[in-house]
Amino acid sequence: MLISVQPHLRFGGAERQTVLLSNVLHRRSAHPAVVLHERVGGLLPELHPDIPVESLGLDDHLLTPLVARRLRRTLDARFRTGEKSMVALHLWSSILAGALAERRDDDDFTYVYYEDLDPSEHAQFIPLGRLKQRLVKRVFRRKDVVVANTNRVADAMVRAYGLPTRPRVISPAVDLTALRAAAEDDTATAPSRTRPVVVATVGSLVPLKGLDVVYEGLLASGVECEWHVVGEGPLRGWLDSLPTDGPVAVRAHGGTPRPYEVVRHADLLVHGSHSEALGLVLLEAMGVGVPVLSAAAMGPTEISDVLGHRPEMLSLFPVGQADGLALALKERVAELDRTPSLADMQRYIDRFSIETTADAWSELAAEHGCVL
Repeated sequence: MLISVQPHLRFGGAERQTVLLSNVLHRRSAHPAVVLHERVGGLLPELHPDIPVESLGLDDHLLTPLVARRLRRTLDARFRTGEKSMVALHLWSSILAGALAERRDDDDFTYVYYEDLDPSEHAQFIPLGRLKQRLVKRVFRRKDVVVANTNRVADAMVRAYGLPTRPRVISPAVDLTALRAAAEDDTATAPSRTRPVVVATVGSLVPLKGLDVVYEGLLASGVECEWHVVGEGPLRGWLDSLPTDGPVAVRAHGGTPRPYEVVRHADLLVHGSHSEALGLVLLEAMGVGVPVLSAAAMGPTEISDVLGHRPEMLSLFPVGQADGLALALKERVAELDRTPSLADMQRYIDRFSIETTADAWSELAAEHGCVL
């Protein structure tokens, strides 16, 4: 059994990955499970109904020792089956709780400490980030099974945490079959388009995602467009204050478990995140046939390096630079009539198939004697 542990299932990349991986393992007749600090989030309905979801009833980083005790009790009561299971800990709050919950002499569970974030940048964008990172550093240095979600994150972990060995890499991925089906669904009605170019941006409405940079870049480009923003968060008030007409007409969609169903009607996805370990939304956009223009954070740069330089599908601009985005946007808009086909884009991102990621988790489990 693979037991994924994390704070919640609100909209986010790490949360979407847990849902996708759990569902594909269930399709393979494995036995995934999910343990949440608090059973909340718009992605909960996306889990297959037969996948068990347990709640610790407490999501508070100031009460990590109590969260750890509840996690230990839940694992003992619900998942001690006599066969060895793997406990995958995602995001720093769960990593810290798991480190306190783990018993070194317990043969029924193997704990995997999985880094979903960019350790060189992320701490500055979250509450108590530096303190959390100092604590997380101790955990990663002391644990046996440490995994990174990208090669660049693995290298950054060695530098930031002083790890003696480079972590194993198991990349997040997307469901290519579901994306292709969404892109080919002719029954859906595309949103009305009052501008020549439709631009989509997906992500939490927080400063980390660089929404201000995207908006300033769109304005500076001189390209008339509709800007469709998919997400929820504290910057919603700022977003709602922006003009709904003019050269950049803003359209706010809120959060959704399937953002690609909005993105598939766009001409271009623009992603401005200051820190991004990978960027599932970039892969999902290309998976429905929409090219991407992204800030060159760690994850998007790795995607480009791994898949190869194809600017007609994925192009980058300097992080935090609205003028760089404006210039890149004008260049990309001039080439939109040469956008590759859906089949070409799906072949381009095939390396990031959720099936491949599930194979990697199964391999790791087998190495540690765990039965998924």
